Amino acid sequence: MKQTLRIACFLLASGLLAAPLLAQAGPAASAPASPTSISGVIWAGMEWPAYFILVGSLVMIALVVEHFISIRTVTIAPPDQVKRARDLIERRAFRECLDAMKKSGTFFARTMSAWLQHARHGFEAMHEAAIEKSGELSGQMFRKVEYMNIIGNLGPLMGLLGTVFGMIIAFNELGHGGGEAAADAGGLARGISLALVNTLLGLGLAIVGLLFFGICRNRIESLTVRATVQTLDLLEYFRPVAAASHAAASEPRRPASPAPAGASESL
Repeated sequence: MKQTLRIACFLLASGLLAAPLLAQAGPAASAPASPTSISGVIWAGMEWPAYFILVGSLVMIALVVEHFISIRTVTIAPPDQVKRARDLIERRAFRECLDAMKKSGTFFARTMSAWLQHARHGFEAMHEAAIEKSGELSGQMFRKVEYMNIIGNLGPLMGLLGTVFGMIIAFNELGHGGGEAAADAGGLARGISLALVNTLLGLGLAIVGLLFFGICRNRIESLTVRATVQTLDLLEYFRPVAAASHAAASEPRRPASPAPAGASESL
């Protein structure tokens, strides 16, 4: 979350620094094209409700950038880390594996550390610890992405606020003109323009926000489910040997090698 705030502050500061330059260059550059340029129409039609939409847009951009930086395969379940953990488990270097996982902050490492620390309590406790830790870490990621959903749903409402503001101006101008639109057509048109511009900005924020919310949520689900399956796959090395079937019960058994469940003593 701190990284998101830093990105948002950087974008906001960049916008504040660029605003005076745009304000100076805007009239000269857009004056000839203002009647036909959509950017000129939007710029001229922005009022205070649109500033809330712009702030929401900056926060949305910061959340998206932070998501694609922090939610990746290398931060969830790096292939080399998974391979190293499997090698250590197969060599029964349980203490070394636990120490290596504790030094890492990836989703895979933190989930493995949780169930390795419960080795002395048996397989069922280890399995439960893995599921609980996986759910906890996944929940933290989903809660951060949920802010995109909130901002996306607030976009149309902030646009509606601008719409109401613009319509108030339009009807106020119409009232001052005695109910005749021709009396102050410029003021009436400006009010309608404000209403439509703010509606456009609010809908744009909602479309982009909800689109990235769906994309980021699916990325989290895909990566965390795959990492959880990989950790549970390694946990199978600790499952107690099941009783032989009735058909094989009559056959003499070879002495079984010590089960990895004995890792509780080394952990």
